[in-house]
Amino acid sequence: MQLILEGLSKKYPKNRLFENINYEFDSNNVYAITGHNGSGKSTLLKIIAGTLAPSKGKVKYIDKDTLVEKEKTHELLGIAAPYLNLIEEFSLKEHLDFHSKFKKLRKDFNLEREIRAANLHKSTNKAIAEFSSGMQQRVKLILCCGFEAKLLLLDEPTSHLDENGIEWYKDLLDRTRKGRITLIASNDPKEYDVFTNKILNIESK
Repeated sequence: MQLILEGLSKKYPKNRLFENINYEFDSNNVYAITGHNGSGKSTLLKIIAGTLAPSKGKVKYIDKDTLVEKEKTHELLGIAAPYLNLIEEFSLKEHLDFHSKFKKLRKDFNLEREIRAANLHKSTNKAIAEFSSGMQQRVKLILCCGFEAKLLLLDEPTSHLDENGIEWYKDLLDRTRKGRITLIASNDPKEYDVFTNKILNIESK
């Protein structure tokens, strides 16, 4: 699979974030998207995900040499971001069951083992509203990485994670990144430096 950005720009009446980004992302690679706070890293991920329109330019998904229709791109995505809200009334089990209706679990992913590794095994029937910020982040990462998706969008993936959580995240991504395009929006090298030397700094575009 390929993700192609063509002349991508985003500006607001009083603020220009980035301009004329041209870049190609390929499967089996992890890319870091860097830039100072306010440079538009999260905005770029939202545009790629199709939840925000660019001011100019195009985002193209090429799968098996075929251009994917815009209406179907969500089927290819896995997303974990601070602005992505979980359903507070749902338990962890209900979240997993609900997510399973839209995406299949990866064949090489042992969900029960991963929940235990994330130290969530004692909370499967608790409402998400009772979860700490770190626990919610681990749920987001499991939903993002553990289910079938050809493109992973990770925005500040270690937000709210303690040191044990960060090590768990690194192990999770290392085991699930193969065969995918992974984009990590971050200014913190510990979130991406183990996985990639491919960096798109949007300040220079």
